[in-house]
Amino acid sequence: MEKMKLTCGDILTLRGDALVCPAHKHLIRGRGLSAQIFDRAGEALAEECARLPECPVGGARITSAPNLSVRYLIHTVTPQWSSGDQWGVEGVVQLRQCYENVLGLARERGLRRLLFPALGAGTNRFPHAIAAHQALVMLHSQVAEFGKLTVCLHSAAALGEWQRVERRFFKEPLINSLPDGKNSLEL
Repeated sequence: MEKMKLTCGDILTLRGDALVCPAHKHLIRGRGLSAQIFDRAGEALAEECARLPECPVGGARITSAPNLSVRYLIHTVTPQWSSGDQWGVEGVVQLRQCYENVLGLARERGLRRLLFPALGAGTNRFPHAIAAHQALVMLHSQVAEFGKLTVCLHSAAALGEWQRVERRFFKEPLINSLPDGKNSLEL
């Protein structure tokens, strides 16, 4: 069984133990995927979130997932992309903390199958290549501790970008055989 998967489609139709929700620090309905999740989950989610403490950027909180195809939502507040200016490094560190804290919370709760969107790359405007690298560093380092980690992208173009990053940084390079069957040139 494939333990880590990159795919494209509607993340709200996928099944798993938990779906990661890009969150507002007050855990209220945000924009993009957050809005879709809150709209589908209804008032029960809004009421549950209202009882939780504020969540800092990079932090994570867990709630039930009413009316969704998962048991739990893990909310994480992603940083805004600052166009690579002097605050850009802090945002990259915070984005990695989102994954770190989500994975830690899932591990504490015994959740094995997680669904991730491209955290930070939606309304917070992180370039997909940067978002993918930060995500894949964390996910590849901890995939053995989970049953399945799925990253679901919203477009084929985004999926292609994440696949390029994964091939470049996380897959073993293939050895190309020379026409005579040898794997290296003799000098």
